[in-house]
Amino acid sequence: MRNDLKLLPWEICSEAAGWNDDFLESVFFLGNGRMGVRGYLPFEPDSRPTQQGLFLAGIFGEIKDGITDFVNLPSPICETLLLNGVPAVLASSIHRTLDLKSASFHADFTLAAGDTRADVRYTRFFPKELPALLMQRFEIRVQNDVEVEMRSGINFSSCNSPIPDDQVKENTELVQLAPLQFVTDNGNLFSCTFETVGTGLRIEQEVRFYAPDFTQGIVQNSGAEVTCPLTAHAVAGQTLVLEKLVRIRTSRDADERIAAAPGDWSFHALWGAHTAAWSHTWQNCDRTLPNEELQIGLRYSMFQLMASCAAHDPTVSIGARGLTHARYKGCYFWDTDLFMLPFFLKNDKTAAKNLCLYRANALDAARDHAKKMNAAGARYPWMAALGGSEQCETWDIGCSEVHITADVAYALGEYCRETGDEEFYLHKAAPVFIETARFWVSRYTWNRAHTQADLMFCKGPDEYCGITRNNLFTNVMVQHNLALAIDAAKALQGKSAYQNLGLSEEETASWQTLHDAIIWPHDPDSGHLAQDETFHLLEPVDIATLKPNLGASYHHVCFDRLQRYKVVKQADVLLLMTRLPELFTKEEKMQAWNDFEPLCLHDSTLSFASHALFALQNGLREKGIEYLRKALLLDLRDLMHNTGKEGLHLAGMGESWQAACLL
Repeated sequence: MRNDLKLLPWEICSEAAGWNDDFLESVFFLGNGRMGVRGYLPFEPDSRPTQQGLFLAGIFGEIKDGITDFVNLPSPICETLLLNGVPAVLASSIHRTLDLKSASFHADFTLAAGDTRADVRYTRFFPKELPALLMQRFEIRVQNDVEVEMRSGINFSSCNSPIPDDQVKENTELVQLAPLQFVTDNGNLFSCTFETVGTGLRIEQEVRFYAPDFTQGIVQNSGAEVTCPLTAHAVAGQTLVLEKLVRIRTSRDADERIAAAPGDWSFHALWGAHTAAWSHTWQNCDRTLPNEELQIGLRYSMFQLMASCAAHDPTVSIGARGLTHARYKGCYFWDTDLFMLPFFLKNDKTAAKNLCLYRANALDAARDHAKKMNAAGARYPWMAALGGSEQCETWDIGCSEVHITADVAYALGEYCRETGDEEFYLHKAAPVFIETARFWVSRYTWNRAHTQADLMFCKGPDEYCGITRNNLFTNVMVQHNLALAIDAAKALQGKSAYQNLGLSEEETASWQTLHDAIIWPHDPDSGHLAQDETFHLLEPVDIATLKPNLGASYHHVCFDRLQRYKVVKQADVLLLMTRLPELFTKEEKMQAWNDFEPLCLHDSTLSFASHALFALQNGLREKGIEYLRKALLLDLRDLMHNTGKEGLHLAGMGESWQAACLL
């Protein structure tokens, strides 16, 4: 566990030596929902093409036919400082600050060239209401009379290192997915245009400087970066100020705010509007907790959820690692639908609607996916990107984690219930409910007497269970999906959509028949609700032997063996009971807690938060706070030892927020 962060009520701070630290670069991520950058710094001497870049919602490039990766775009954080013509190097520790209240990142450090030194104060922020912009400010206080040259621009050596879906495998291959097309120099500003491989998306980064203390030179293209030299003569004690504004636009932009340009491009004007907008946001969503450590953990979680959500864009969702990393190819999972959406439903209805619109608008892709799986209706993919096509390349996960389809229906149902958005319900959600119900009819297998429908070849949220039959979580969520479809069919009766969707009373009746034939598995010995029909057959094991440290068990035990042990990767039955609590008695919930909580390895970053939510929903306050602390500090203390390697865990943050609301 890392304890090198100082956690203040509204700030995350660090004092560290050296430029490069993957953990700090994840934790100090900063974004505005549309785009963001990890917490790396200007003036770094080493090129790190996979760590230094920029992520922009919806920008994917193709790594093979039909398979995309979330593009690590060229970095507009690209600076070199020369003092008397000599490149300056780091001569101090680096003090980093992430200010949550103002959504800004600051760093203080000293650079030196021989006996000449300069203290640097660096600030960056993404203006909240102008999502195309990135503003950076450099305050350089020199300690000697000196000739200063700043070379600033765009580094376009950024690359992806596509990570296999198999979590035990690594990849060292570098792939550049957004090569430079051309450079334009208009004197007071310059721009670079890039195009993504395979998907053909164009990205333009336009740079302009406000540097009254400097003389601006001619833009230079070195082949790895485009920079502009800015020179000044400074006397000892003088502070030079340089402001760098980057405007980033793409060929897929539809948000009118992206095209909007501010009347005043200065740092102070943008800063004033930005901080005012964030002040309003925090007034509406901040929540006070009784414990200081939990308080900053909650604010950090809320901030990072907002920083990775393109609230005004219905064509994208939120990846498992948001905009903080390209892990899992930047794809959209059930993480958004079940774990992040509730936060936005309460705090940003526009964002919630657009997240749901992404799923509703991908219905045709889900229909196509169902056909490829020899099924009817619509089946949502386990890993989705632009267009909603399946991006998962492992057969066991991609084929068997069918609960994602019911999760999508659940999420749309929650949006409609929470907002009362009748138009969305009739025109967007209802077709999803109906087509997914048709998928379930084709996916279940009837017994010979046609009295019971079984879900074969399935894997629930507990991915250590192996391929099993009648996973309780999936079965109950499917029943909920079918109930939503039945209600939707009734709501559409007499409307043209009823005919357009080919509905009939006979089909609706078949959904009810299936609903009633789906079973809830029970343990044959205790009679308690079971995770699935094969869980009781698994081999008991001492959990301590599988967890020699805080890392995930699959780093020490192969999946084949794990899937035959009687253990749980993450909450499965307990998670179900948090989502549809009204379906279960108090006794059933306590039985489930006593049965499954001791067996959980917490090998998923979702698990602590889901256990916290269950415990706090069911009066287990002490346990709930214990789990909530782990959940809220998961990234800030690197409890799973993977924050630097994989980025921030947004779904856990969303679930933590739900649990914290119960304190």
